[in-house]
Amino acid sequence: MRTNGLQCIGVIALVLWASGATSQARAEATSSLAFVSEYIRELAANENTRAKIEKEYKASNSENAKLSSMIHGSTLIQLELKSQINMLKSMRLNPPFNDLIPSIIALYEKKINLHQKIIEIVSILLGGPRLGVDYGKVSAEMPQIRAQINYIAETLFKSTTLIFATLIDQKPNHLSHLIITKKEREKLVHDLTAAFGKKLEQKDQNYIVSSASVLKAYLTKNYKCSDEPWE
Repeated sequence: MRTNGLQCIGVIALVLWASGATSQARAEATSSLAFVSEYIRELAANENTRAKIEKEYKASNSENAKLSSMIHGSTLIQLELKSQINMLKSMRLNPPFNDLIPSIIALYEKKINLHQKIIEIVSILLGGPRLGVDYGKVSAEMPQIRAQINYIAETLFKSTTLIFATLIDQKPNHLSHLIITKKEREKLVHDLTAAFGKKLEQKDQNYIVSSASVLKAYLTKNYKCSDEPWE
């Protein structure tokens, strides 16, 4: 990517910012509230990590410092995603949402592998010129990695509607009702607002913030809560 210097460094930086004892089959189903609460926490953690990486990169005043910050950034992302995977593996949703959590985990694992490739590429560049290394080929990998990371981010964003749908009462003629109480819904909205603040009002949002915005929009729509009377 920046085998030729700062140009490649910039490409990598864009990639970094793009921004129990029982088996799962036997595990008791996780409440939708617990799952959505955890996903909101993960969105907040991922946005905080992204912002931290961007700030560190911009503060780097040399090529080596920028390269080092990229390795640090990808490592932070890997650690956060591994922690989130461990949490999600303890959860299981009932049909029709039983494939949702495994799909999210698979995307997280793919993202971890892509950031490992970034670490390996940047490590080669940080190590200086080496005989037998095709730096042009190494650089050519970065646009592919960036495209894959962006695709994962977009896929997760498109899953936001389904994630919210886990809170909708699936019984016939109940689709205008949520399975959470009014107080529980208010807590979810509060968590989103506290975590993202004014970012939710920005026009050019990254996929993480956009996911949070979509969740908040759905949560503040005219759905009835489980403790509200039917009209």
